[in-house]
Amino acid sequence: MIFYATPLSSYSAKVRIVLCAKGVDFEERLPPNGYRSQEYRAIVPMGTLPAIEVDGWVLSESEVINEYLEERYPEPVMLPPEPALRARVRFISRFHDLYLEPRVRALFAQVRSRGADAAAVALLRSELILRLEQLARSVAPCPFLLTPQLSLADCGPLVTLPLAQQLLAACAQPLTLPPVLQTWLVAASAHPAVARALKPWRTATQAWINS
Repeated sequence: MIFYATPLSSYSAKVRIVLCAKGVDFEERLPPNGYRSQEYRAIVPMGTLPAIEVDGWVLSESEVINEYLEERYPEPVMLPPEPALRARVRFISRFHDLYLEPRVRALFAQVRSRGADAAAVALLRSELILRLEQLARSVAPCPFLLTPQLSLADCGPLVTLPLAQQLLAACAQPLTLPPVLQTWLVAASAHPAVARALKPWRTATQAWINS
């Protein structure tokens, strides 16, 4: 399996968690000439990250990749069999992708600029606080967000929550997570597969913020 990703990509890190948790043998490659290049689009028509190539066919979109990995490599289970709990895991994954991560991604423009727009940052921060409160009310850590073991619901927030804190700190508007999420984040980040999967992302993210 070829895994097209970059160390700085949050969605690549989300998939890397599943690859590491399931012990999948994969080769990680940078997109040739960058993910916007024609060379990469010849491989991945959407030109998005991450993507996997398996036996000559290509799959993109992080949540689709993660569910494919769950079906192809069923151990350890990361999508529980009970219909209600399975639906809740999927809800958290969609909530992350549609409502939480886009607000965090919007902060990148503020960190890139020579002088962040304090009002714009404050608005994004207030929107993030609302989404984090909604997330906190939707989970029941035990110790992972919804399950005793790492699940697909954990993967996106494990990247996005610390990223939100780092970006807002860089904009001089720190973010404190709801206690239930902070406790979960500390415990879940210590999972060996999570620590291994996020190491390149943490290094690249800190280097980018420092620069």
